[in-house]
Amino acid sequence: MGVLKTDSQNFFNWSNIWQLNVLAFLPTNDSKYAVETLLLILPSFFYMVYAVVLSSLLSHRSKTSLFLIEFLVIVVPVIANVTVLSQYVTNVVVITCFILGFHLVVSLLYMRVRNKKTIKTANKNTENKKDYITNCRATINLISVVAILAVDFKIFPSKYSKTLKTGFSLMDVGVGLYVFANGIVAPEVRGKKDSIKSSIFGSALLILIGLLRLVLTKLTHYRVSDTEYGVHWNFFMTLGFAKITSSFILNVFSLKYVWVNAVLITISHETLLQLSFKHWVFDSDDRSNILNANKEGLVSYVGFAAIYLFSVYFAYNIRQAERNYRNVNLRFLLITCCCLTMTFFCNYHFEVSRRLANAGYIFWILFIGFFMTWLFFLAEKGQHYLFKNKIKNYVCSPYLYEAINYNGLIFFLVGNVLTGLINLSITTSRVGNMNALMILVVYMFINCGVVYWFYRKQWKLKL
Repeated sequence: MGVLKTDSQNFFNWSNIWQLNVLAFLPTNDSKYAVETLLLILPSFFYMVYAVVLSSLLSHRSKTSLFLIEFLVIVVPVIANVTVLSQYVTNVVVITCFILGFHLVVSLLYMRVRNKKTIKTANKNTENKKDYITNCRATINLISVVAILAVDFKIFPSKYSKTLKTGFSLMDVGVGLYVFANGIVAPEVRGKKDSIKSSIFGSALLILIGLLRLVLTKLTHYRVSDTEYGVHWNFFMTLGFAKITSSFILNVFSLKYVWVNAVLITISHETLLQLSFKHWVFDSDDRSNILNANKEGLVSYVGFAAIYLFSVYFAYNIRQAERNYRNVNLRFLLITCCCLTMTFFCNYHFEVSRRLANAGYIFWILFIGFFMTWLFFLAEKGQHYLFKNKIKNYVCSPYLYEAINYNGLIFFLVGNVLTGLINLSITTSRVGNMNALMILVVYMFINCGVVYWFYRKQWKLKL
């Protein structure tokens, strides 16, 4: 028994050795959270692949049945990842990878036997080249909405909460990845231009939602940290102003050279931070006027605008090479390597700060976003290769992901409203672990159910 225990410990602790080796190349003490954050996000990729294989095999089932299956296969494990399984992040990645491999082998054997008996001709292929974008955006939305409530419970590790000044954490990447997710589906990526008038209208609605949130939080005395965005500022205002700024630039300059604008904004932003703004945000407690009261939001929105512009340009660049599989992979490789290298460089010299949305944060978000997009792209091509002419009407994107992607803003808004209601109704910090898990599952079921219903009715909120 002692030998078995030792072997088990060796098997599950190899990940700790791997993490130490990786961390040796990272410049700051809190950089270990960068690896953990990436490993917390990575299993959602495996859950997606597992879900689409099941949905393909069960494509004859009703949409409601598929929704329930996908909720159990994707959403519930994501909740577990950021709570009860968060201390075993590397082990979860390894185990889910093995389970997925076993599931794919069994599914392929099943399809081979079934095809011999029932299917002798080529089946219809429902190929959609943009399913990987759907999967990436839905994953970002899903993890973000889970985390905004989970962080209020003690079952959620405090090390994954938003950092006060600098560092890497799961909660830090949410807002940046949300901006990234909007950038990769911007009209400009498809060769269209969103007029400044249209952009201002859409942004005005976002800012209005932000003002409404401000009024509601003040009326209900809902606790909001001033160091996150400021006293009056919030995420919706950041998104609105970033969209206006980006739209103006995209309408004035050619898309082929938008990366130049993004680079100049990033360099200028970092220069101003190092000269004075960083000290203003971090070292001054003065909130006596409107500027000082909202300094975090005013300073960081520039960085988020740069993330949006980089996302639009890189997505456009990849779209131009989509017909050539090797070219797409080469571009993904170059982009992710470049962003990772710049993250290391900026973290060494300036550190990474979500509160400032500085250069290190910009490239860290771009690295995670495009690395995950690349994985989803490879998964989609793999599914086409494995399932073509084997499964009739196979899918490359879960039905639940289609629903989330169809109404991403509704999904996020419902999550914020439910989070506020739950926090006003109970003291979340005193809730036990099992009760917290139950609340999170019900919360996500309601949220996913709303977008599922909207998708069935083809109701869409578009800004």
